[in-house]
Amino acid sequence: MLESIHIENIAIIKQIDISFSGGFTAFTGETGAGKSIIIDSIGLLCGHRASKDLIRNKEDYALVEAVFSSLSDDSVFKLSEFGLSPDEDGCLYVSRRISSDGKSICRINSRQVSPSVLRDISAFLINIHGQHDNQELLNAEKHMAILDSYADILPLLNDYKENYNKYCDIKRQISDLSMDNAEKEREIDMLKFQIEEISALKLKSGEEETLLSEKKRLSNLEKVYESASGAYSALYGDGINAVSCVDKAISMVDGLSKVMDGVDTYSERLEHARSEIYDVAEYIREIAENSEESPAAKLDKIEQRLYDIYKLKRKYGPTVDDILAFCKNASSRLSELETNGDKIAELEKTLESVEKETRGSAKRLHDARVSAAKNLDERIENELEFLEMQNVKFKTSIEEKDFSSDGTDKIEFFVKTNAGLPFSPLSKTASGGELSRIMLAIKSVISKKDGVETLIFDEVDTGISGKTSRRIGIKLLQTAKYSQVMCVTHSAQIASLADSHFFVSKTEKDGVTYTSCRLLSDDERITETARIISGINITDSAKAAASELIKEKIKY
Repeated sequence: MLESIHIENIAIIKQIDISFSGGFTAFTGETGAGKSIIIDSIGLLCGHRASKDLIRNKEDYALVEAVFSSLSDDSVFKLSEFGLSPDEDGCLYVSRRISSDGKSICRINSRQVSPSVLRDISAFLINIHGQHDNQELLNAEKHMAILDSYADILPLLNDYKENYNKYCDIKRQISDLSMDNAEKEREIDMLKFQIEEISALKLKSGEEETLLSEKKRLSNLEKVYESASGAYSALYGDGINAVSCVDKAISMVDGLSKVMDGVDTYSERLEHARSEIYDVAEYIREIAENSEESPAAKLDKIEQRLYDIYKLKRKYGPTVDDILAFCKNASSRLSELETNGDKIAELEKTLESVEKETRGSAKRLHDARVSAAKNLDERIENELEFLEMQNVKFKTSIEEKDFSSDGTDKIEFFVKTNAGLPFSPLSKTASGGELSRIMLAIKSVISKKDGVETLIFDEVDTGISGKTSRRIGIKLLQTAKYSQVMCVTHSAQIASLADSHFFVSKTEKDGVTYTSCRLLSDDERITETARIISGINITDSAKAAASELIKEKIKY
């Protein structure tokens, strides 16, 4: 429910804070005091159009903030579909700020959202119904959801949707496989060419990297031979080399050891050095010998192979692995095309069976809707009769349409406001006052099931009085058993039935107008109800009548 609201700088409202309770809440006050401005402010939280003209004179911004609490499980689930959830206390915080430059910033739990998201979320939090705020009822696209909610046919609808999705999927597969023969032959020829072109090269994964490495080696082969030959010559080549010099040094050290003590260890170290030099020379010699080959022929073959790979990469992918994957996919597609005749026949047979199942589930859904519609029409007409609209007849039109995601039914609400006239779409028939009462009749029937947290009726009593007003008040009170209900009214018969009664007034200070809103005490309720009854002079008899009206609430 709507727990509280803060309104700042909207029209003649400077700043007000209102805390609500559940049940039925009434707003009364003199005409022009700002009652409808409060409702319009709530409408901003419902995603209604925001204009900078709403901003109070000489102010830079307007702000509306609200707290919702005690949300139903259904509302919490719907919030989760938008990635939102109540806080740890179960509260949801919604705000909208309008700047003088026309910008509008919407937030839910401090997260900024678009007005369209705010509109979608508020649809299951608040419904506003007034002279110009019955879009849900006027929009024929919403009528199916209203009927389905009343009929409680979610299992049937889910069963239908499951079959319908299968039906659509099979039709899509058949469409993908179906093509004219010329187009099919063209694609088969192209696929065969692509597969043969790739297969002819006999590519292997990682081949390009291996070729590039070998190309690098062969390109530097001459330099490798020159360096290796020079190193071998210096270590162990003809003439003076490192090994011969060490041999000479060993011979001299051996001679020195005969005349000096302790020289033997140096002779051993030289022997070890000679062995190391010899091993290095042998390794270098092998490198030099392996580098004597002519690299030109091999380089030509590698270059040609790399070029062939490059041409395929331009067509089929940036790497050899991508080319191989393309070839694999092309082979699968070719096999599919060459056998799609059999697949289409198989799918068409399956489609026939699934279509039968879908039509069966659509028929069950249709029958449930027809049965619910008949009951809904009767109950709404009973409510309309209670609301003194005996001549108004209500009919739920259900026409057949092609398969769609919600069934094969086209649903729209029709009314007949006077005897002798044909039924017409609700949006083209009912006046503003009639529409509000019709909406109240519908809501009183479906309020247990549609899951809307808060219902707001703005001057639903327009153009009526007396017994009819009282009956509207009774219906609002009864509806408040299942949803939080608020009503702006000029009727004592309605206001006296409220669980909470707010008085809206305006004052002027230093040439500036201010609106205030306060919760009335029991005595103040009697006085305000008496004011509505008697007008300017509040008499004792008016107070007595007001007190009697309020006491009668216990009957309902």
